[in-house]
Amino acid sequence: MREIDLHTHTNISDGSESPADAVAHAKALGLKAIAITDHDTANGVPEAKAAGEKLGVEVVGGLELGCGWHGKEVHMLAYDIDPHNEKLNDTLEWIVTDRDERNKRMVDLMAGDGIVIDLDRLKAEHPGSIIGRPHFALCLIRAGLADSVQDAFVRYLDPGRKYYIRRHFLSVEEAAELIRGAGGVSAIAHPMQYKLDDEGMTELMERARDAGVSGLECYYSGYSPEVCARLQAIADAYGFCATAGSDWHGSHKPHIEMGSGMHGELSAPYELLRTLREREKCHDFSN
Repeated sequence: MREIDLHTHTNISDGSESPADAVAHAKALGLKAIAITDHDTANGVPEAKAAGEKLGVEVVGGLELGCGWHGKEVHMLAYDIDPHNEKLNDTLEWIVTDRDERNKRMVDLMAGDGIVIDLDRLKAEHPGSIIGRPHFALCLIRAGLADSVQDAFVRYLDPGRKYYIRRHFLSVEEAAELIRGAGGVSAIAHPMQYKLDDEGMTELMERARDAGVSGLECYYSGYSPEVCARLQAIADAYGFCATAGSDWHGSHKPHIEMGSGMHGELSAPYELLRTLREREKCHDFSN
């Protein structure tokens, strides 16, 4: 039953559509609820919620945080956060400042190869957005050096590629505590993307569980039924609620559709969101 999508991005981070247009798209697809989970910001949530109230679509206010993990990056989704929480906003401000410093270093690195990027122009072109690697990808496409955002990442911007510069990250524990302190519920995003062996997956699951993470994104764009079943079994073993999300970015990732994924493999009932919220209410973090 295709009713929700708990992982979507707008042009406030690296998606192509505005928060209001994202909600309108959800309405057109017949979804009951979507989570707005932009990278390191909840700035798009108020606009999305206003659109949701008008169109009759429930909007879950959230975000997606990058966490450092043995030299890799693990993403944590947040749901039902208070976007006005002081500590949350202070931390997000630090993340943006750190990202800005990384962006300047990337500009200098590209300039050495004759690729000129004006950060002020980039910010003016994307008002209110958190500038990051996806925006550099658009510049590379404009310069004729890449065919798509995905192509730009694979050739230039992914870890190990020429223009990748690692920024600072929160730990899994810090991210979980931050989300909980803002009244939210946390879930580990797209766990298969980290290419962990069995030992690495066990370590991540144990640390996430001990940190008070509530969910695991078991259903995700491109995940086969076998992969989803494996992740559901992992979630059951560690006491996580299963979540489901497409990682929709609009036209920036045209191969992914909101609510249904790449090939219609995603079909999530509202019950997943209800169960996640009920589990959080019953969870005692005082021990």
